Amino acid sequence: MKIRQAGFTLIELLIVISLVAVLASLAVPGFRSLLVNRTVQTAADSLMTDLRYTRSEAVKRSARVSLCQSANGTSCVTGSNAWVSGWIVFIDANGNGAVDAGDEIVRVQQALTSIASIASTNPTSDRRFFTYQPTGWAKSASQTFIFTPAGNVPSGSLRVVCISNQGRAGLKAAGATACT
Repeated sequence: MKIRQAGFTLIELLIVISLVAVLASLAVPGFRSLLVNRTVQTAADSLMTDLRYTRSEAVKRSARVSLCQSANGTSCVTGSNAWVSGWIVFIDANGNGAVDAGDEIVRVQQALTSIASIASTNPTSDRRFFTYQPTGWAKSASQTFIFTPAGNVPSGSLRVVCISNQGRAGLKAAGATACT
């Protein structure tokens, strides 16, 4: 009577491991692209959500509410590409776009990880803040924000947020590079 051995031979095991390694090396670049695209989408959604929230708070509270770029979550900052450092939403009693004594901060967005920049094609003209009136309108709010991921950028991974002259925010389809 023969005893039958169960298991794999060393050659079979090496073939399976090499096949898994080849398949994994083919899948990793596509997975990285997926992660980068998802990161940029999440960042653009965060800004869109906070712009809509700012507008709804202005209507709800019947007061001026502003959204400005902020690195520390307590005051507004100026400078090119400062939106990537984060932003705050606050009740802006005098409508000057700066947090003054008596202004209430209602929402804070910390710096966005894995995002290299949030800017337009002409960053020197980017708006520092958006102030929504009690009617829900923001005067002269026209702005284009292009979200660029950090590191090697896969093609089609940019996202564009367009803000109309009245303050309505819209997200362009993946791969768009401008609001037009």
